Amino acid sequence: MKKIYEHIEIDRKKLINLFVFEASDTERVIPMHFHSNMELIYCISGSLRVWHEGKVTTLRNQDVMFINSNIPHSTQSLTENRVLVLQFPESFFANEQVMIQLNTAEQHPEEAVLAHLRALLMEIYHLHLSTGMYDYILTQSRVLELKYELVEHFGRASQVSSAVNTVKQQRIQTILDFIKAHYTENISLAETAHICGYSGAYLSRMFHEYTGQTFTEYKQILCLEKAIELLDTTDKSLTEISYETGFPNVKSFRKAFKEVMGKTPYEYKKSTVMY
Repeated sequence: MKKIYEHIEIDRKKLINLFVFEASDTERVIPMHFHSNMELIYCISGSLRVWHEGKVTTLRNQDVMFINSNIPHSTQSLTENRVLVLQFPESFFANEQVMIQLNTAEQHPEEAVLAHLRALLMEIYHLHLSTGMYDYILTQSRVLELKYELVEHFGRASQVSSAVNTVKQQRIQTILDFIKAHYTENISLAETAHICGYSGAYLSRMFHEYTGQTFTEYKQILCLEKAIELLDTTDKSLTEISYETGFPNVKSFRKAFKEVMGKTPYEYKKSTVMY
């Protein structure tokens, strides 16, 4: 099973990582994870449920969603589907200093813009499959055209300079590393802030600004990911799992699991196949 921190290899020639999946198992849930790479999801057909940024979105035929860096997300195929996923390097929009806000399940872009975006995505996909020696050059050009469309129509300007942003990234990475090392100890925001040398209010603001999650939400995702691993690989009781993964009790574990995964730990254990 993939861990919450997913390492993605970007094809340097093509500037992206690309894959398509066709799901027929509607019980299969991809567990909560995040990565520094940005991700564009194109639901070519069928439907796909996406948990992200504290909400649930259902993508249907031809919907497109963009997930920015370090945003925890999880997916479940609600029907048989075909989904195209493009992943971009963390630095892809570094010069433009923007975040992309694109979710056609909630937004209604101009149809001409959306049609061009869809066509570009499919062209990139077909070029990706091509075996021509120099087709990667065409892929690069289409990826850069895609970049332009995303920035032009869906970009939101960053309010901080790159230098300031880099310092904040370093600070938050130190905090993330600390939480990853100690989340099973049920550490609090106040404890983390004190150990990392910040006030609780400052750490809370910085954490949410960078990750899009509250401290509690982020820590809970780590706890849930570990709990899912134990459910998949052991026969430990829910009491043992809740204790080992940093939940204060079984009740809070069950509640958090149901809210995020859409089913109880027992239902998950019975029916969900993970990778």
